[in-house]
Amino acid sequence: MGTKTVITALACVAMAVSGCASRVAGVAQPIGAGPDQSTGATTASELGDPRTTDACQFAPQDAFKPLAPKFKLDHTLSTYGTCYFSLVLADTSTPPKVTAGYLLSVETETGLASPDDYLKKFQVSVTAKQVDGRTVYSGTGEKDVGCVRGVTLAGNQAIVLSAKNSSSYPDADPCPTADAMLTGALAVLKSGNLKHNPFPTGSAGDVDLCSTLTSVASAALGGAATVTPTGFYGCSWVKGHDYVSILLSSDGWPPQFKLGTPQPFQAGNRLALAAKIGNDKLASSFVQVQYTKSPFSDDEFEVVTVNLTIGGKSDVMPQARQLATDVVKALDSRR
Repeated sequence: MGTKTVITALACVAMAVSGCASRVAGVAQPIGAGPDQSTGATTASELGDPRTTDACQFAPQDAFKPLAPKFKLDHTLSTYGTCYFSLVLADTSTPPKVTAGYLLSVETETGLASPDDYLKKFQVSVTAKQVDGRTVYSGTGEKDVGCVRGVTLAGNQAIVLSAKNSSSYPDADPCPTADAMLTGALAVLKSGNLKHNPFPTGSAGDVDLCSTLTSVASAALGGAATVTPTGFYGCSWVKGHDYVSILLSSDGWPPQFKLGTPQPFQAGNRLALAAKIGNDKLASSFVQVQYTKSPFSDDEFEVVTVNLTIGGKSDVMPQARQLATDVVKALDSRR
């Protein structure tokens, strides 16, 4: 899994509790349903159970045929609610000459109902248009964002497609590729035949993390906190300048910590690694726990990432390790 993506997003939040876009977070919802962000009501999902929907299916091979005489689409990574690809376009010469290369992603998201939602989450300005009777948001961001297309679903859910240039072809236009992905995703939705990846036995993927872990997170923050579900696979709690984030991902072990020097320990009966960043005004520690097997790859695990950020301290590593242990205990107790 893209642990670098997870940790980068969390580090961003840790150093500035608000105002920093994170593309890896969420909360599990009741099967086949999602939250209405304005009312809190539950609405039916077009994705069936959105937590188990295979995001990769929304970038079908056939969608890219109009782009070039030859192309190669390689699946590079799957994790909870997200799928990544590389796409190479080539001509018909012998041997074929590569003309462009792109990095693609498909995400199933919730809480995306307006241009402001896209700006906050993906740092891209979008405009709305109607395509096949659906509201589709389109926009182009910086090079690390690329072209974004968002397909609106019922209950403020969405399929978000992005295409950006590979480093080898920085001048190619990624937007036709994003549009091709959009056409493919709409065709898959119209078919109504959606693929799902069941969670493995003992997975935390089908747990409402917000309700299950609020007491644990609040205890770590020293009192009641504002709870924010974002997406399908995590939750955050904020109390003043203090912050807890818990999310799920799929990764090898050890994961690719990019912050600090990871220290191994046991969170309950699970292998765990802890790392820290911060300064004398804001301390932040990250713990990743090997929870169970991943539904995406035989050589990966379901990883629970716990972040604790506390203002006015220089080190919260002991508290973060205890929080991760308490999180594991709470998740195990639901069985």
